[in-house]
Amino acid sequence: MTRVRVIGCGNLDAGDDAAGLVAVGEARAALEAIPGVEVVEAAMPLAVVHLLEGVDGAVVVDAVRAPRGGRAPGALVRAEAGPGGLPAALRSSLSSHGLGIVEAVGLAAALGETPRVVFLGIEAAEVTAGRGLSPAVQAAIPVLAGQIVAEAKALAGTVGS
Repeated sequence: MTRVRVIGCGNLDAGDDAAGLVAVGEARAALEAIPGVEVVEAAMPLAVVHLLEGVDGAVVVDAVRAPRGGRAPGALVRAEAGPGGLPAALRSSLSSHGLGIVEAVGLAAALGETPRVVFLGIEAAEVTAGRGLSPAVQAAIPVLAGQIVAEAKALAGTVGS
């Protein structure tokens, strides 16, 4: 039975926007070893609305961009969703998808009961089509992957009890 869903978002073809997918892919083997954890690599945030259904907790991972360069590229961001969704400060998150993660989690909350949601983001530097990850984001991927595993373990140990 899936109790916790780890959801990687992004675009593999748009530079640092791939960071969420890359980090979840790197963490996949360790995540799949945790009982009750399912891993989904979903490129579009709108899919997150449905992926929050039927689980007790979720870890959502994507690239973000702070307004006016408020964070250094590769900086990690952690937030938990409240009753209305994710904090408004993340509304400026990077989204090459049309609908951002913040809006997707907010929509899921508006449509009904949502699980406990932990958002892990990584500050993007370059989101140009056809580019790879920037050096700062590439260097932070192992740390983010470890954080994803730690959050999934913590959620799996606390939700549904």
